[in-house]
Amino acid sequence: MRLMRDLVGDTFASRYRLVARISGGGMGEVYRAHDLLLDRPVAVKVLQPSLASDPELVERFRLEARSAARLTHPNVVGVYDWGEEDDRTYYMVMEYVPGTDLRDLLADGPLAPGHAVEIVVSVAEALAAAHSAGLVHRDVKPENILISRAGVVKVADFGIAAVHDAERTAPGGNIAGTTRYLAPEQALGNEGTFASDMWAAGAVLFECLTGSAPTGGVGADFMKRRAEERPVPPSRFDPRIPSELDDIVLQACALDPSARFRSGSEMASALRFAGARSVRTAPPVATLMRDVTGDVRAPSISTPASGRPGKGRRRGRRTRFRRLMGLALVLGLIGFGSAKGVSALLAPREVDVPKLSGRTLEEARALAEEEGLEVRVVDSVRDPEVPEGHVVSQDPDGGVLLEGKAIGLIMSAGPPLKPVPKVVGLDREKAEAKIVDAGFVVGDITSEFSTEQPKGAVVSIVPKSGRVELGSEIGLVISKGPRSIEVPNVAGKRAENAVAILQEAGFEPVLTDSYSDDVPEGKVVSTDPAGGGMWDDGGNITVYVSIGPEFKEFRLPDVRGMSVAAATKLLEKKNLKVKVVDSDYGGSTVAETDPLPGTKVTEGDTIALFTY
Repeated sequence: MRLMRDLVGDTFASRYRLVARISGGGMGEVYRAHDLLLDRPVAVKVLQPSLASDPELVERFRLEARSAARLTHPNVVGVYDWGEEDDRTYYMVMEYVPGTDLRDLLADGPLAPGHAVEIVVSVAEALAAAHSAGLVHRDVKPENILISRAGVVKVADFGIAAVHDAERTAPGGNIAGTTRYLAPEQALGNEGTFASDMWAAGAVLFECLTGSAPTGGVGADFMKRRAEERPVPPSRFDPRIPSELDDIVLQACALDPSARFRSGSEMASALRFAGARSVRTAPPVATLMRDVTGDVRAPSISTPASGRPGKGRRRGRRTRFRRLMGLALVLGLIGFGSAKGVSALLAPREVDVPKLSGRTLEEARALAEEEGLEVRVVDSVRDPEVPEGHVVSQDPDGGVLLEGKAIGLIMSAGPPLKPVPKVVGLDREKAEAKIVDAGFVVGDITSEFSTEQPKGAVVSIVPKSGRVELGSEIGLVISKGPRSIEVPNVAGKRAENAVAILQEAGFEPVLTDSYSDDVPEGKVVSTDPAGGGMWDDGGNITVYVSIGPEFKEFRLPDVRGMSVAAATKLLEKKNLKVKVVDSDYGGSTVAETDPLPGTKVTEGDTIALFTY
């Protein structure tokens, strides 16, 4: 096989002509190439011959490249093709991204929290898409995070990372690659998982905020610390970092994989919420690209090669052409001895200032360069009319400038932030009207059982609180009312036991005294609703507790021989009713009673007194 340095000029599959080497490392080489069939630039990654000799590794490379090729997302570098040339030259054809990588941006130190959030949101969204397709990246790091000139963040090397993982976990192999972004479980030699990717995304966020990786050190001691030490909050390095970002880093980088974000979407949502709530607005990421050359800065397949392409301001082709023509004329005039002509040609000319408002930064830069001018982002503001990343205003707004001068731009940071309206407890119709009146859009509407809000009322909203961009979607969760559950049967149980059973089942017992001839005092006579029936979760259950019979039972005292008046007084004192039955002979003494003395009677019974 030819050495990699000899591949420039070769054409793979009669289609991909290798134009220039971009970068390289232990895993292989990256080339800028031209797709002759579709007439477009592409990036071609070629596997090292030493790795290409392992059939199992090559097959894994091929299968993951095939999976990656099915992955289409704006934050993922697309994989177009995979192939083999003669003599075991294996390659992958990928999207060509003019711009730079995150490592270059971090060369000057940490990023503003707003930029860090914007970049890692895109990384998390890319991982969410990959994980949904069953694809694990395994090697998330700044070198694999590309940023186009327009500020679009794209994650590269889906597919090729399988080679890294195979090397790390092979029997007898060592842990190669960029160890600073290995999750604790990978530091122990295990394969990368979805959770490992989330850890690496958290580590990248940590470095964006602090300028350094979460754990320092080298060798076995470093790997041991990585597997055992909890991450440090970024605010310990810079107290200005919001606590919300501390929480996100600590959750993403948790030692226990199950404690991390469950998905990239969940992490992205947390970052957006933190960004809207507590992170100072920063200019769009595209503003960081103004000093980047037009050449691609693609990541290497392994550790980045030493040295980086030089940075400098771009000039438009039209401006360069004018300079060359001017130089030619200058040389001609020098030949004729015309110093005055030379001076005139070397002086910058006046050019019309183009109208840039409403343009993207890339469009504005291109229009300015056509006139030989530059652009400089001086500020960003939130504007309800101008989309994020577009020019709100420029200075100067017209007239002329000397060639080579800069136009100051104020970029839109998106719509203004407004507090989320308070609609919990309102019915759906009123809540929707309040959301729309506040300048937001009604988002997804879901429902759930609730014991706190009546049926049809708003239980919660998404996001729950804070400030979000005007025009954002506000989701509603509508109450379906309480869930109906079965009422336990507690009849005959002591009142305190019945209360505990009903509370554990989710009800609120309400005790009420009740007379009962059959149920002993202190025990439950019945409930309303009755046991075995269905009732609202959290609803009140009336518990009737026996206080004994309403009327006492006792034996009728013997009042015979007593005067009617004395007998009547005694019996009425015992809550009995008295009926006097006179004999034919009259009299005022009790001769007999009905029922007879000693018979069991109940309060309220009527006793007949017979006289003589």
